[in-house]
Amino acid sequence: MLTHIDHNNQPTMVDITEKTTSIRMALAKTEVQLPQEMAAYLKGDELILAKGPVFQTAIIAGTMAVKKTFETIPFCHQIPIESCKFFISIDENLLVTIQCRVKTSFKTGVEMEALHGALTAALTIYDMCKAVTHNILIKETRLVAKTGGKRTILDRPLYGLVLTGGKSQRMGEAKALISYHGKSHAAYLVDILKDYCQDVFLSTAEEAQWKGTELENIPTIVDFTPNLGPVVGMLSAFKKYPQAYWFIVACDLVYFSHDHVEKILTDFKPEAFATAYENVEGKFPEALCALYSPSAESIFNQALEKDIRCPVKVLKQQNINLLQLSNPLSLANINTPEERKNVHH
Repeated sequence: MLTHIDHNNQPTMVDITEKTTSIRMALAKTEVQLPQEMAAYLKGDELILAKGPVFQTAIIAGTMAVKKTFETIPFCHQIPIESCKFFISIDENLLVTIQCRVKTSFKTGVEMEALHGALTAALTIYDMCKAVTHNILIKETRLVAKTGGKRTILDRPLYGLVLTGGKSQRMGEAKALISYHGKSHAAYLVDILKDYCQDVFLSTAEEAQWKGTELENIPTIVDFTPNLGPVVGMLSAFKKYPQAYWFIVACDLVYFSHDHVEKILTDFKPEAFATAYENVEGKFPEALCALYSPSAESIFNQALEKDIRCPVKVLKQQNINLLQLSNPLSLANINTPEERKNVHH
């Protein structure tokens, strides 16, 4: 049965009574191509016309549209809008890019609100500029990302990788096989990532690394060269699906949870090289719990050619979307038997 048609073939709103509340985000994008005659009105990053500042007005109009989406689209639910942000830029060719990011804590998503906001902002730019010229093209409007609820939608596929190729010398046994949550920790991490990723892999040093263990049936990506640390495992994954996003997790993150994934997905920025947590003590990005953009393959490949093997050093040189941890200890890595004894469940 169609979701907007009831058993009597009458139009109806989808019943979300039984759905659970979660943090949901949607990011939509619209492009507006302005003609060359508009260049005279460009003052820095803003268009200034007799009607006023164009982009500022578009943000106000777009925000109003987001809040009123349920009044415009017949079967949209009235959703509490908890955050609405616009990012508007213009390049040397006068192509205006509008991004609208909307967040809520509710039972259904906000993709229609984000799309409505982005398109209304584009229409407002048209309206304010038409006194100068009607030669304005509103181009593609599309959903870039949607998180929360049952499905994660990005503009490209999302894969997960659990790094298990290390030798675990300090621990004295394979960290990937230690049970902290009733199963080997690598399997526990894979199960979390499966809720968000199209597929999840183990990074391994060799093809048969996990043969004969409970990890042997999990798909693997073998390091293309040995003994160079996690950067090779990451780059091996990036090479497998170079046009995808990758969520990378180290297998020694004992307290890793769904909350860590959802925070990154909710606050991720597609224009950033990576979205990662900031290490509070060292003030550096946590490279082994991060979402990487499709540009990661070329950047990490260049780093390895320069013999840069530390993922943190690579991230420090890029445009990173850094997030704050509510509990800094939640990404503590457990590397020794002594540290393992102090793990609390």
